[in-house]
Amino acid sequence: MKYRAIPRTCYPHSKLEEDCYDWWERHAQKVRQAQEKEYDIIFVGDSITHFWHSAEEQQRDQAHEVVWQEFYGKRNVLNLGYGFDRPQNVLWRLENGEFGTQKPKLVVLNIGTNCFSITPRYDGDTPEIAFEGVKTVVEKIFELAPETHLLLMEIFPRLPLEIQKKIDQLNALLREFSAGDERITLVSINDKLADNGILRPELYGDKCCHPNADGYRIWGEAIEPCIKEILAPRN
Repeated sequence: MKYRAIPRTCYPHSKLEEDCYDWWERHAQKVRQAQEKEYDIIFVGDSITHFWHSAEEQQRDQAHEVVWQEFYGKRNVLNLGYGFDRPQNVLWRLENGEFGTQKPKLVVLNIGTNCFSITPRYDGDTPEIAFEGVKTVVEKIFELAPETHLLLMEIFPRLPLEIQKKIDQLNALLREFSAGDERITLVSINDKLADNGILRPELYGDKCCHPNADGYRIWGEAIEPCIKEILAPRN
């Protein structure tokens, strides 16, 4: 009998990379926040999510925070984005207290781009292995909060073009996976962040991967209709 190997992106794993913040300190903080109150919306992801709202830490970019506060400052929102995280890191965090007993009305998930980031600690994944990790994260979210609605983001454009080709393949798999599932709304803003498939550098703070305030505003505006619909009082 042949056994199918489970991709590494599907195995929960704690911190893998060094970044500009203390991963373990952030984890402890997020566990506390999950215990202190109930949230209507939970954002889950990597640095693209993390750096939109990092008021708890030394502020990276005040313009990012202004956009975050405009959309979410008066709402019950928890940001579970971590710089340099991959699906397996998200799985570990969800299984180790960051979700707690939360039953959010909406989860916004944006994870997978770092599967294609090659570092001394990580040699990169194929789009198929990245997809298996994202799918496992989706399954974990619904296991923890069966009644939530998932807003699944297609992976944003980035450079170099070799990575963009892999992102395109991953996004195609995400579209196929989410089609027909009423629990999931798939959202793409890539036609706004890119021109002819190549990112618009004026919307990226690093001209490579991370949106600037204008890019974050595009994200916020794109998902606002879904958020309003999900949060609307039900008769």
